Order: sequence, then C-alpha cells, then structure tokens
Amino acid sequence: MIIRDAKQTDLKAIMSFYAMMCEELGKKDFLPKGNKGGFPPPDMVLSAIENQQLHIGVEEGCIIAAYIMNHTADPAYDTIRWQIDVPAGQVSILHALRVHPQCGGKGYASRLLKHAIQTAAENGQKSIRLDCIEGNSIPHQMYHSHGFQYIDTVEIFYVDIGEPRKFLLFEKIL
Repeated sequence: MIIRDAKQTDLKAIMSFYAMMCEELGKKDFLPKGNKGGFPPPDMVLSAIENQQLHIGVEEGCIIAAYIMNHTADPAYDTIRWQIDVPAGQVSILHALRVHPQCGGKGYASRLLKHAIQTAAENGQKSIRLDCIEGNSIPHQMYHSHGFQYIDTVEIFYVDIGEPRKFLLFEKIL
C-alpha cells in the first residue's frame, strides 16, 4: 500500500470508498440501527483534498484506505479536559480512518495511523485527538497500541449514524 495525499481526480473514487465503508459499518453490532451513510460529507472531502488533509492508501490503482486529519472537532471535544491545553491550531483531529474490509488484518490501519502521527509531528502539532464510537473495540485497541490515551466518553450526534451515541475520546501527545 502506498499512502499519498488525495487529489481532485480521486474524488469520485474516494466518495465511493467511503460510501462502501458506511455500508460495512452499518452491519456492525455497535450500530444496531445501521449507518445512514454520508460520512464524510462531500464538502468535508473536498475541503480536505484542497488543504492536503485527506490521505489515501492505494494498492494496484485502487483506494483501499483513507483518513482525514484537520483541526475541526465536534463541540463535545470542548467539554472535557485533555492531557494538554494548547490552541486548536496545534492539535490535529483524526477523522474517518478506514480500511477496506477485504484488506483487514494486514496492518494497513496501523500504517495509516503511523502516517498520521508522523504527518502531525512534521507539521509541528502538539497532539492528535480522535473519537471512536463505543463498542468498536478493535480500533480502541489499535489506538492504545500506538500511544493514544483514553481521555473521556462523550455523547456526539453524527448525521451518518442518525442519533446521539457515546464516543470514546483519545489523545496522543507528540
């Protein structure tokens, strides 16, 4: 897998990849009412491409993995105490880290996470923060194994889920 910045020409393939991932996540027990789709929304993807914040994993010409990292967090992030108190511009927020289900177990998610950590550090960031839905234990374990600390659990409403759910917040100091 080659990890690279997404380009405008990748847009259609990226949106198809994320739509497929929404369908897959909707089959999981932690989303008993299914996934409503639409995450990340097209405007978020376009902005991330324009700002070089969307990174894709490509194998044999196909997108098999992706993530977005920017400075935009749900307002619930402001309600808890983080490990460090720094301006929002010095904190990267990791979104929509996904790996094609046929590529699971190959370490691709771990490679994406290492790439995100390296990218944030190279850009002078002080920490990376993220949320992960309660009950999705595999990513929770991966984040811990890469030095992320569990901080708190908050309720967040995401349109693609369609109802407020509990999310675990994690942070890695860089």
